[in-house]
Amino acid sequence: MTKIKKLHHKRLNFPPQDAQTLREQIEAAPTDGLHDVLKPYQEWPFVRGDMYHWIPTLNRFDETMADAIEKYKLSGLQESDFDHSTQQTLVSMLHFSRLLLENCINRNLYSSVDRLDSLLNTSDPEVLECTLRLLLRASQRWSYQRDLRANQALMSARLMTLADPWHTKKDIVPHADKDTAESAASHANEFRLLADDKNTNLLKAHGGVVRYQFFRTAEDVQQMEAEGAAPVDSMAVSLDTRKKTGDGGSHRRTPSKKSHSHQSDAGRQSSTLSEGLVSIHTPVCDLGLDHTAGVSAQMRQAFDKLVAQHNVPRAHHFELRHRIYVALAFAAGDSELRYALLRARIYAAAILSQLMNEREFKNAFLSREPNFTADIIGVLQPEVHAPLSVQTAVFLALESLLKQRSEVSGAYVALNASANHGVLMFILRKAFTDVDGPPAFPYELMSALYFFLTAMANNMNGGQLLVSAGVVPVFVSALKHTHSQQLRSIGRAAKLLDYLISSTSSTFPAFCSANGITTLVDRIHSEVMSAVAVSDANPEAAADLTSPVTLPRFPDYPKQLYRRREILAAEQIYLLKELFKLLTHLVQQPSYNDRLRNLVETTLPQTLRTVLNYPAAFGSNVYGMAISISAMLVHNEPTSLPIIQEARLPETMLENLEKHVPYNSDVIMNIPGALGAFCLNDVGMEQVRKSNIIGSVLRVFSDPDFVRILQEGDVTGSFGASLDEFIRHFPTVKDQAMDQIIQMLKDVLAMGEADSPLVRLNPGNTFLLRTAEEEELKSYYDDFYGMMLESVTTFLEGLLEQRAHSELFMERGGWDLITRAIKSPLLPFGFVKSRTFESLHGLSSTLLDTSAEGVFRSLFKVISEYVVEPVSSDNQQTWTVSKYLELANAAALSEEEYKAAHIEIHRCISCTGAIALATYLINGSGGGSLARCIKVIDDVLPRDEFKQLVGMVCDAYCNGIQKAVAIEHVISTLPDAGDAKQTEKTQSAKGKETEGSLSTQQAQPMDVDGSASVIEPYKRTNFVNLGEVAIAFTLEAGDFIECMSNSLRLSTAEDPGVPKVIAEEISDTIVHFVLNMLTVCRNAERTIVGAQLIDQAMVAIMKAMVYVRHRVYVKLRIFVRFIEEGGLQQFCELLESTWDWAATVPPPPSSAPEGTAADGKPLPIDPDAKLRKALETTLDSMLSILSFFLDGEPIMECPEYPILVVDHDDNRRWFRAGDLIVGLRLMALPTLQKIWESPLLVYSNSGLMQTFIACLGPIISAQHEARTTGALPGIRRHLPNLLEGHTPHSMRRRTEQRLTSPLLSNAFEAFDRAIGPSQTSGQSTTEVEPISLYVTELVNMGFSNEEANTVLRRYSNNLERATEYLLNTRLAERSRRALGAEGSVSADAQPAPTTDDDNAQAAATADDSNAQAAEAS
Repeated sequence: MTKIKKLHHKRLNFPPQDAQTLREQIEAAPTDGLHDVLKPYQEWPFVRGDMYHWIPTLNRFDETMADAIEKYKLSGLQESDFDHSTQQTLVSMLHFSRLLLENCINRNLYSSVDRLDSLLNTSDPEVLECTLRLLLRASQRWSYQRDLRANQALMSARLMTLADPWHTKKDIVPHADKDTAESAASHANEFRLLADDKNTNLLKAHGGVVRYQFFRTAEDVQQMEAEGAAPVDSMAVSLDTRKKTGDGGSHRRTPSKKSHSHQSDAGRQSSTLSEGLVSIHTPVCDLGLDHTAGVSAQMRQAFDKLVAQHNVPRAHHFELRHRIYVALAFAAGDSELRYALLRARIYAAAILSQLMNEREFKNAFLSREPNFTADIIGVLQPEVHAPLSVQTAVFLALESLLKQRSEVSGAYVALNASANHGVLMFILRKAFTDVDGPPAFPYELMSALYFFLTAMANNMNGGQLLVSAGVVPVFVSALKHTHSQQLRSIGRAAKLLDYLISSTSSTFPAFCSANGITTLVDRIHSEVMSAVAVSDANPEAAADLTSPVTLPRFPDYPKQLYRRREILAAEQIYLLKELFKLLTHLVQQPSYNDRLRNLVETTLPQTLRTVLNYPAAFGSNVYGMAISISAMLVHNEPTSLPIIQEARLPETMLENLEKHVPYNSDVIMNIPGALGAFCLNDVGMEQVRKSNIIGSVLRVFSDPDFVRILQEGDVTGSFGASLDEFIRHFPTVKDQAMDQIIQMLKDVLAMGEADSPLVRLNPGNTFLLRTAEEEELKSYYDDFYGMMLESVTTFLEGLLEQRAHSELFMERGGWDLITRAIKSPLLPFGFVKSRTFESLHGLSSTLLDTSAEGVFRSLFKVISEYVVEPVSSDNQQTWTVSKYLELANAAALSEEEYKAAHIEIHRCISCTGAIALATYLINGSGGGSLARCIKVIDDVLPRDEFKQLVGMVCDAYCNGIQKAVAIEHVISTLPDAGDAKQTEKTQSAKGKETEGSLSTQQAQPMDVDGSASVIEPYKRTNFVNLGEVAIAFTLEAGDFIECMSNSLRLSTAEDPGVPKVIAEEISDTIVHFVLNMLTVCRNAERTIVGAQLIDQAMVAIMKAMVYVRHRVYVKLRIFVRFIEEGGLQQFCELLESTWDWAATVPPPPSSAPEGTAADGKPLPIDPDAKLRKALETTLDSMLSILSFFLDGEPIMECPEYPILVVDHDDNRRWFRAGDLIVGLRLMALPTLQKIWESPLLVYSNSGLMQTFIACLGPIISAQHEARTTGALPGIRRHLPNLLEGHTPHSMRRRTEQRLTSPLLSNAFEAFDRAIGPSQTSGQSTTEVEPISLYVTELVNMGFSNEEANTVLRRYSNNLERATEYLLNTRLAERSRRALGAEGSVSADAQPAPTTDDDNAQAAATADDSNAQAAEAS
């Protein structure tokens, strides 16, 4: 068993005071005193609880059971009896654990199933029975129990042994009296024979025989011969041996035909040990047992003798011992022991029915006892006089057997469930006959009967049979019982009526015929008056419950939970809840309205008013249902509102809720519905308007006591939707309600301040830890402010679905208050991953359609305010990488430094949240288009401020990525606390790193003072939290930059795009950002962190310049400006320097497998392995980017490309993508040449070589290049010279010549002006004759003959590319016209004449060719 570490649940409600007191008593009691503490609790004395309250108790029980298992060696068969104290303690713990499973939620927390598995080996019948009952309750929810699955194989084998038949019929039935009908029934039913006390003497005379057969295998023989054929140790059973047999002791193999050894005489010694079938048939009286000893001692004596006589293998010891126990129970005439073993047999069969599916259960169990269900039901017959404990076991088994579909109909038939005179109705009438007397049956039997009836009522056929048998009048009569010990049974009867009415249509007429409505109303009134009397007698308790809850402050919070006091007894609370639930479900059904129309004329309105006057006495659940019933009475019959108002029901509710809102989610959700019902007339409307009910209810959002309650399910969302419906139906309260909502937001903002009471209550995961004690309390941290903010935003999301409400909310400044809440210093470190952020995202998405400008204006304001890095007085960053890492040692900071660090960290958290929200909103609503999301950007921020905002985010990213990479590396290398080996390793590696800020502070897992490598746990936690903040900011800021670059599209009719002026400014900003990233990479120190920094920078560059969605292409506007600014040159220089750095790292010491040398000896640890791997990863990323740029396909696939070739003014120039591609490849070739000649390419991994070849492939094949007059196309003319060993200087000079050529410059100018293309006449190209078939096909598509011929020549008769070009050009022309452009003519519709610029291009090309020829000569 793994200790339960979930000490409390985030949504845990307050436990009852009595339950908390009992838990403390259990934790404080010594082991031998646990029985005295638990003994009084034979029944569950509390209201339904939560297993989270009892985790310390369950852990204590588990430890105690583990000690007992170890002490008495229960991993095998028990060797000695429990001492009295241990036996009582085990029984009490098992019994109380079962009560917890039956009466608490979150039962999946129970995890001591492996202990129960060991306790099955006990020889104590009481401990065995309690273990089986607990296993049965756990197995009925086996889907929640992982441990049951893990232990099922071994457990099922022992359970099969316990559930096996006892061969009673063969030994006893021939001697039974068969003259009477009762004797004949007992003859046919073994369970009736065993359960009837009158058969004790008969069983004693003829049943004390040990009958057992087993098959001794060849393996058993070999093992026993190896042990010298000596008698086997009587008590030692190895679990491993049972695993070999596969059944844990109950496996029977089919005997071999060659060898059968039958040994049946008790006095005969074992013959020669051999394989075969062995039969034991020995009367107990022949074993010579000491009858003065106890049954357990006699069992061990008999077990030792039989094992010795028959050489029983260990795998069969468990089953043999059980057979002996049964025989001794018969021989001794011990009825109690016989009943205990009979109950264990029934429980074991019930557990098997839960653990096995229908086929497995039928083959393994029912094949041997096909009439098991009918036989155990026979025990319930009145004439059997079976003990009530056995009847309890039968009902519990029947509850489980209903899971087996094959047994359901048989069980109903055997019970005669549909007959009014059947055995089931006999038991029910007996249970509820005496109206004024105590219960006819004990608590255990009544509980088992209730569980069985619940399972039956939830089955459609079973519920119909119960109604047909006349069970409804019986349950209605049960509502009249007045005895105090009958309260829980009455509540269960009401619950069963609720089940039947909900599932079976014939139940309600029967309920009405039995005068059930009147009886129900009268019983509710009686219980309410009784509760009022109890409350009046305890005024202090009532006053305490109506006062605000004061939660303990944090250091004491985990151990001092608020204890909920209960005025009423748990049974009375349970009965009231079930009665009100039944009435609520009746009123909710529209089909029952005719029968319930006169409810307002009964005592019900006055009863409901009494409940609303005493919230402390009845509890929150009953109070909430009273409000719900009041509202539904009016909604079902609006004419009843005056009667309800006459009873002063609305007035009472409003007065009490203004004073105090009960701590219950149902109350909060039902209030809007009740208000809507009471406002149906003018009197009610005036009452609501004069009250402050909405403001009183909204105060729960800023009340720390309601934080957990508002986290239950969808409470806040449902409350918001209900309040929205109320405001829509009654618009006169809209302004008043919105004012109170705004005030509520201000109150929540006040709770988020640094001096908020929440900090004293629970600081949450918002502060850096400074002591080891704070680390120990870390699991108790609750993000109260985050949960509070989540509840508010979820409520608003449900409230503001209507556009009118959203507009009013925005007008009143509601969203501005929400964004101010983002700036709270109480936000957790992982804010952007929290549910709070998800709810904020949902609310902002809701408001986006109402006022996108307002939403973004507030978010951009937060970003611009908080994105600036903290600086000192000399304008230097105060948080360098090393300084940031030093914050992990928060204990070394002064109080002022600690507060300043806390403020700045949360500024970063707030900025990250605002950036993330803005990014998600743009991507989610506009497909990455900012213009789609914000109609007019100038309405949000002035252009200069918007450009400055994007620039600040880019600059902050450049600084933040260094911190993120550094601290991520530190976290990855932190050793475990106390790990000496890791300490020595990190200390030895410490001296190998270059000294400097990155090497000493980022790359080494040490304290910030540089001393110890093993750090305290609280510092480790601080490192993780600081890393979460830095990494989250880097990720979200990177996504924001990518989002901005994605928005810079050229205008089309479908997408107007960002205005050109802003687009150009943002383009410049992002290009500046990319160049800054390259500068950061050049300045990175030569450490592992430096290599990782370059690798992460490459990811950021790709996001900024490449669009990755369903298609992948270059963002042409940014990319061309990047080339103009010399970005590709800088990139190539960075690639060369990084490659040179990698070349200085020594190659791997050996080519042998990692960790071994050629001679098999271990190799020394390679100190450069991690650095080498990091550099190879970085170089692979850089080469991948370069290959992407050189490929040409991403440029040709860019959707902006067709727009650029449309004529926009009189200066007609082609934007030739081929020219741009040629220029790019010329710039990159010198770098590729250097890499080709480097030895690093030889011994690096194969992936690096493949990436390098991917760079060369498009160049060698001249992909996407225009054909020139030479024999070789495009760039191939330059390849021979570049690959013949020219110096890098000449290569670079030649590249610079390419850059200054008019051909490439014209391409840049064409992009800037978006000038339309025409066929350049100055450059001679090889004429391609269009294929006539292709021309005809294009003409048939609607294009002119001239257009078809021109485009087919351009694309060398590539019909697909020509068609795509013409379609895109036509689309661009339509877009241009839609945008209002005048006087432009399609370039393809009118072939462009030769211009002076084209001639200049041709001349420049000729000059360039001459210069190249001169240089070659």
